[in-house]
Amino acid sequence: MNDKSNVTTSQPFDLAGTAPLFMVNAGVPIDEALSRAADLMMYVETLAAADSLMNKDHERAILQTLSEMAKALTRACQGAAA
Repeated sequence: MNDKSNVTTSQPFDLAGTAPLFMVNAGVPIDEALSRAADLMMYVETLAAADSLMNKDHERAILQTLSEMAKALTRACQGAAA
């Protein structure tokens, strides 16, 4: 697990102005991070297909947040490969 190329880099997301509210932590094994990103995208796809929430603004916010989380995870993996 000492191979630094196989773990995530820090990746901020969900900015409040210029300050990140959340961050992917450095040091997470890439395979675990990508697996979690895939899970998050499955949730996005399932929720979008279900069209089950009455409040569409809430639905859009949930979909956007889950998508941002998945993107941050993949960017944290890409940064490790650089």
